[in-house]
Amino acid sequence: MVSHGECQSESLKNGTDSQPSTGGAAPPVHRYGCRLSWQLGDRLRRLDTVTLASELADSRSKRTLSVYDPDGDTYLVRLRTAVGREKYREIPKAEFDPVLDTLSREGRWNFVAQTRRSSK
Repeated sequence: MVSHGECQSESLKNGTDSQPSTGGAAPPVHRYGCRLSWQLGDRLRRLDTVTLASELADSRSKRTLSVYDPDGDTYLVRLRTAVGREKYREIPKAEFDPVLDTLSREGRWNFVAQTRRSSK
């Protein structure tokens, strides 16, 4: 998927984000990949060729994190708040797979749907 958004935070560009830290109520999706507009993210998510790879729910904040697989190299990630606001990012799989694994191990974020195969 060709990038259509605002790419990478300064900390990621400078190499200061070495660990997939997940502290706080929201997963650190803002640290990775490119931000997409809501219109573009929603349109890409609705394409027939894009499948839901994983969905996680935060047990405390009621946020959901949906990970879609539009092609072989990137994820389309949607963070939805408890009131229904949505933010989309396009994130390389190699960057985001460790974050997904960390989120699921820490216990606050639970998989509610998963179709992707574990790398273990």
